[in-house]
Amino acid sequence: MNARKILLLVLFLIIVVFELVLSAFLVLDRRMVIGHDGFELLAQQWFFINSKVSNHQIPLWTPYMAHGTPTWWYFLYSRIDIFTNIVMVFSHWIKDLNFLVLYYAGLLFDKFVLLVGVWLLAKRYFQNPATVFFVASTVMATTVTFSQNSFTLVMFYILPLIIYLLHRFFDSWDWKWLFLTVFLFCTVSINVYYFIPIISLAVFLYFFTYYFSGGMTLFKGFKITVKDLGWIILTLLVGFVLAAIYFLGHDPLIFWHSSGREAGGISSLNAFLYYGRGADLNKWWELLLGMSPQLDYTLYMGLLSLPLVVLGALLGKNNNKYPFVLGAIFFLFFSLATPVSVAGYYLWPLMKFYRHISYVAPLIKLYMCFIAGFGFEQLFFHEKNQDSKAILYKSLLAVFLLSCNGLFLCAMVINPQIADFILHQIGGVKILDCFSLSFVSNTLRYMAVLSFFGAVIFFVRPFVKFPRYAFSFLLVFMIFHCLDVYWYAYQQIQLRTFKMTQAQYALLNFQKIPFVKRRLPEKIIINPREELVNSLQGTICDTASNFTLSEHVKPKYRSDFYLKPFDDLFKVFKYDIKSSLLLKLAGSTEDKIQFFSQAYPVSKETISLAMRDKTYAGDILFYQFLNKSLSQVKVSPLDLSQNQRLTIPYEVSVFSPNEVIINVDTKNQSGLWMQYCDVWNSSWKAEVNGQPQEIYIGNLAYKALPLEKGKNTVRFYCESRTVSWLYSFFMISSLFWVILLGWLVVV
Repeated sequence: MNARKILLLVLFLIIVVFELVLSAFLVLDRRMVIGHDGFELLAQQWFFINSKVSNHQIPLWTPYMAHGTPTWWYFLYSRIDIFTNIVMVFSHWIKDLNFLVLYYAGLLFDKFVLLVGVWLLAKRYFQNPATVFFVASTVMATTVTFSQNSFTLVMFYILPLIIYLLHRFFDSWDWKWLFLTVFLFCTVSINVYYFIPIISLAVFLYFFTYYFSGGMTLFKGFKITVKDLGWIILTLLVGFVLAAIYFLGHDPLIFWHSSGREAGGISSLNAFLYYGRGADLNKWWELLLGMSPQLDYTLYMGLLSLPLVVLGALLGKNNNKYPFVLGAIFFLFFSLATPVSVAGYYLWPLMKFYRHISYVAPLIKLYMCFIAGFGFEQLFFHEKNQDSKAILYKSLLAVFLLSCNGLFLCAMVINPQIADFILHQIGGVKILDCFSLSFVSNTLRYMAVLSFFGAVIFFVRPFVKFPRYAFSFLLVFMIFHCLDVYWYAYQQIQLRTFKMTQAQYALLNFQKIPFVKRRLPEKIIINPREELVNSLQGTICDTASNFTLSEHVKPKYRSDFYLKPFDDLFKVFKYDIKSSLLLKLAGSTEDKIQFFSQAYPVSKETISLAMRDKTYAGDILFYQFLNKSLSQVKVSPLDLSQNQRLTIPYEVSVFSPNEVIINVDTKNQSGLWMQYCDVWNSSWKAEVNGQPQEIYIGNLAYKALPLEKGKNTVRFYCESRTVSWLYSFFMISSLFWVILLGWLVVV
């Protein structure tokens, strides 16, 4: 191993150590994410790993969300990343570990994937290890995931690695690199499902620009050998898996209840352009201020980076910068609700499933970090190709830009209303609602001082003789830059997490999930888990129910989707959770496990009409006749006010996400029916006393079946061989990628 490789490895390990120190602090100080999508990630991962640890099964179903929801739908399983898949393989050995350790280890691993990709791609473009370190440390330190993981990391964390692998493929036409690219994309496809149109568009634009800027000659050295055919076949097989994942991700029973989305999940053009707000330039003030009230992304990249972005983008003759410059420009216009956005909506595959166009800003920041790398090399390592005047002019431009920013920040220190106005434009809220006045003032002073110190560093550059004093100068530059960006990272930890009490920390231990006998009618707090969730900030989604282990008649937290049978029932009562009939039918004023002396097979439309009848008392069980051989009963002769409910003792002997076993004795009564108020879905099967039994849709929404005379052991179980196989595939392929990442770094 030569000196350059050793230096690169040392610098790589320095960044790894920085990230390990921050992660260790988060764990040892018991830091909980402040809420929003960061908590959604935590809640969903806890539920999956907890089920694997406690029940030795991957959950195919969550009973706590909207009266029952399949977990293989992409929105839920998308929170399961490579690290979580690996953890579930070794679940037997982690049962005594607090989940917080695994949560931050997972975030660290995802950032490690990003680091490997950025490092390898930067090595391709930059000759000097200092530039590679500068770009990678900037990306890593300013990638903040605590309040939002999806847009600040998941959207682009595999993008640099995919681009690098495709470069290896086009350079050599060795088809194993294409296989590795597709295999990586397939392994994380569920995790990045929502961002497939953004990632694919970014890759296309990159290589399109790379080709036309003279970076490569199409089909130069193209070849297919017998050995290559094997790789091509493997690539196609992995592609079929990816297609299967896509179709599994759209359960036909899912009903969207999300603003701007149609039933199939497609966003309207208006929602695509303006959902989530922020389709303007105001968010970019954070580059200068070093703070933002935004929960969904952070854009700061260090003050020394800003003039280098200008130098890298506008000056220099290195054509390699164009894929990054044009990518940044394209996605900037894409994020501003311009005709570029409209063209992307209509022309790019799957883009209609996406929204939050303004949230692609962190992807633009990733491009800018690489552009800053080109500026860095211009100023520090291209002296042979340019005279001293060019260095002087570039340095003075950097001095001018940072000095102007310092003066601007000083003006805001004198008049805080300016800062309040600007930050109000960024986040749509007044800054004092997010930060204290002292925090804002101190941050402005700190950033002003940094600006002036940075200006001094750039001012000194023309007077430093390279390469004689290069090491000393670069050491000062790097120390200053790392202190800037890693202090920002620590500051974001303080702002976007909080220290839990020992009791709150204990809530993240693994446990058996409880069977909830009755659903709560109102948004009341019933346990310490809900107390913790209620203290969080930002939007809390219904996935939080998987952590609180509580059930409400109407989802307590924001719910974007649920199964259609659930919607069919609630539409009858116009979503009025104060309706006594709805509370009875949904298992609130009555147990979720209900018994009836008989049941009537009718159509869904007939059940809806009966439930709207003024005489209907909610004490009759109707079920939809799924089997055409069953004759339909006419409701008109029935007395809808009669009570056919029975009070029978029962025992829930087994309860897990995938299985429920209920023991009940009907004594000498025959013809009885049982309804379990958990939403009907075709993935559920049933056995009564060991014999298969069809599950019917009871009262529009739930699982209903007939009982035998005497003792009954009723077993409901959820199974899907296809989904289980895919979960196994994700776990095995995740293990493979851990090994491969290590190989890519070292070799």
